[in-house]
Amino acid sequence: MASVTTVSQRELKRQAGLCLEGKTYVIFLVDNTTSISTETAVATWYAEVISGDAAYADVTGTLSTGSWNGTDLRYDLPSVTATFSADGGGTGYTYNTVVIGFDGETYIHSVIVESPAITLAPGQSKTYTLTFAQDD
Repeated sequence: MASVTTVSQRELKRQAGLCLEGKTYVIFLVDNTTSISTETAVATWYAEVISGDAAYADVTGTLSTGSWNGTDLRYDLPSVTATFSADGGGTGYTYNTVVIGFDGETYIHSVIVESPAITLAPGQSKTYTLTFAQDD
């Protein structure tokens, strides 16, 4: 006999409110050539942030209030767009990991691993659209 558990929309909204809504995010790039992992402290990740190109900057912002997504049956927060650029007069940079974290946390939220690594030459940019959702 099978059992099915369903978490209510209101509970998913409550969880999103506690975990995500109103939180300040930071998205940054790393060329991870060491053994750091998603369980590594955020300070260690920050020690590996891309450097050497004047146009590189972390992307920061605040997650706003989400809404119920009846198609995917989850509570979605508004998408976050993160664009990273290389300076037209700089050297550009190479990275293989996009790191997502939240202010005040000692750990990271998640990573996107690029394989092969991405190289942005001067004048180039790369955009990521991230979806945050609370799902059962």
